[in-house]
Amino acid sequence: MKLTPKIICKHKKKYLKKIFEYNKRPSYEKKFSIKGKYFRSFYQCEICKHIYASHSFNIFNLYSKQYLELTYKNIEGIHDRFKSVTNLPKNKSDNKNRAERVNNFFKKRNLKLLDIGSGIGVFLFEMKKRKWNVSGIEMDKRYANYCKKFHKLKIYPKKISELKNYKEFDLISLNKVLEHVKDPGKLLKISKKFLKNNGIAYIEVPDIKAKSGGKHRQEFCVDHLHLFSKYSLNNLANFCGFETLSIQRLNEPSGKFTLLGFFKKKEAI
Repeated sequence: MKLTPKIICKHKKKYLKKIFEYNKRPSYEKKFSIKGKYFRSFYQCEICKHIYASHSFNIFNLYSKQYLELTYKNIEGIHDRFKSVTNLPKNKSDNKNRAERVNNFFKKRNLKLLDIGSGIGVFLFEMKKRKWNVSGIEMDKRYANYCKKFHKLKIYPKKISELKNYKEFDLISLNKVLEHVKDPGKLLKISKKFLKNNGIAYIEVPDIKAKSGGKHRQEFCVDHLHLFSKYSLNNLANFCGFETLSIQRLNEPSGKFTLLGFFKKKEAI
């Protein structure tokens, strides 16, 4: 088999077992413009249980114009979605629970946060209300312009490799980001550069527990390249120079099966 992402668990391909296969676009999937025959599948490592995607088509243009336009249509659609999400009560809001969880982890206040892949800015908006000094990085300038215009949020509209704010932040967050990239280790290592010594990374990723719900759960959507086990998330963080402080499973208000963790940047020896 040919996997779309890089193998991050270091185990050989012979340990990968196919668990799901898709011969046509599921009815709930956004109608991305896909060239060629629609075929994709997921494989699970029998040792660490990490799950990898395999595609017969190129998915790396889904995050250009297609994703925003198919999800929100335009800036007005983004704003409607933002208001809908931020108006949810806490017991129905992934973001409000995330913000409270992160805020409660720290004893100090007025800390600096960089949210990587900040999207429409809901998490940063919630953290700003809690008196954090917030910034985000988001390659799509339309999201960045929206966040600046409507919510006065500082968003860097560039690739993370172009950002030069080294050792500036107390916390970096990667909320449902690592599963979308071919090489999560590479992104996590780059992200670590922006943390102060002993700074903290907060990470959320899809949990392999979603497998129990079958192939049509949202965790197995076309743009997810990875689903993580506690084992594989811990190993990835340690390999990238972090000490694991905690990892836990969560069934979110939205119904998502999520792994979340806090990780401390190790000082260079």
